[in-house]
Amino acid sequence: MKKNGFITSALLYGILSLFLILILGTVSILASRKLANDKIKESVLNDVQKIQTSPKCFETETSPLDSNNLQITGYDSTCEKTVYIPTTIYGQIVDYIGPNAFSNKKLINVTIESTIKQIHVTAFNNNDNLVFYIRNTQDKIKGVGTDEEIEAAEGTTWGAYNATINWDD
Repeated sequence: MKKNGFITSALLYGILSLFLILILGTVSILASRKLANDKIKESVLNDVQKIQTSPKCFETETSPLDSNNLQITGYDSTCEKTVYIPTTIYGQIVDYIGPNAFSNKKLINVTIESTIKQIHVTAFNNNDNLVFYIRNTQDKIKGVGTDEEIEAAEGTTWGAYNATINWDD
């Protein structure tokens, strides 16, 4: 009788051990997969940063911050949905992104260089789930607009809902 109890206990212990090994193995595999996915995302993000957007895609005017610089006021919707905002366009520094400049363009990723000092709070309206990569290691970018525009944009990233921002600090 005691021999059967020992065999039953050993069998249950073996099944429990196998179950724990399966669970721990699954957790380990999932953790490795997450790490691999994070590395893939980082690699893709690095590749996205290197993409150049044609200067012809941008509409520009004189910047309100410095009359020698440019602001981006519009973007051609036929251009790429992954946008690289350069430090200069045709030799002039870009330091400001104006109201509705990229609104309703169905953008995917935007890389913003360190020369951008201000972005209007409506600049990226209706580009939800947008991923920003911001190369600004010294100053954070200031969001600007009227009090009403700022209030209406609350909960967004310059007008884009559910946006992700990656700061290059």
